[in-house]
Amino acid sequence: MSDNKQTVLFEVCVDSFESCVEAIKGGAGRLELCSSLFLGGLTPSYGMMKVIKDKLPHTVPIHVLIRPRAGDFLYNDIEMEIMERDILIAKELGYEGVVIGILLSDGSIDVTRTKQLASLASPMSVTFHRAFDMCNDYKKGFNDLLSIDCIDRILTSGLESSVLEGIDVIKDLIEMSNNTRIKILPGGGINERNLAKIIKKTKTNEIHTSGRVTQDSAMTFRNNRAFMGGELRASEYTLSIVNHKKIETFRNISSHVNN
Repeated sequence: MSDNKQTVLFEVCVDSFESCVEAIKGGAGRLELCSSLFLGGLTPSYGMMKVIKDKLPHTVPIHVLIRPRAGDFLYNDIEMEIMERDILIAKELGYEGVVIGILLSDGSIDVTRTKQLASLASPMSVTFHRAFDMCNDYKKGFNDLLSIDCIDRILTSGLESSVLEGIDVIKDLIEMSNNTRIKILPGGGINERNLAKIIKKTKTNEIHTSGRVTQDSAMTFRNNRAFMGGELRASEYTLSIVNHKKIETFRNISSHVNN
């Protein structure tokens, strides 16, 4: 009798060359390249995109986050132009996909602008990111994105702060996505303790995670009176980097889940 095991692909979000190397070493099936993960992720610089494309052994697809600033997902015309140019850069450099997300002021998906960006990105893969978690109606949001031919995937925590809290919505979205081209990618707060439950309940075959550990800075001199951001900030003397062993652990856990 079959145990109904399925392979789970792990997409790992990375914001440095070292994290890319670690994620691939751990068996990541796809990378999401961004910067400023402390802010929820922003568009990486041209320099980072170029160096990673030139120097990283490309064994897995890499999708570039297109998010010009922190904060909400209501963008003006200048911000729209910035995103368009960043998508063209990712395409010109040969990246496999981009990750986008735009809302209207009422919390609905901005279908017109999303279609504009997705069409510009084609034939790259296009994921709609966690702007989806800020939408006012997830069922309508799903159908809006389904109406846009170039959208392949929705990254979501189920409209909650973590996947575990939004697990029922995610399960519903995955059921809605059956027999459509769109994949639902659960992401947000996934760890070794809740991964098996999430896979078993949602029956997802893709997971978005960071798999990060905190690493102390190599700086020997430290001026603790000054800092580079607001009061709510990460320390200048700690680095958050993907650890390949955490990705290996996630893969091992997923391989023992029976659906």
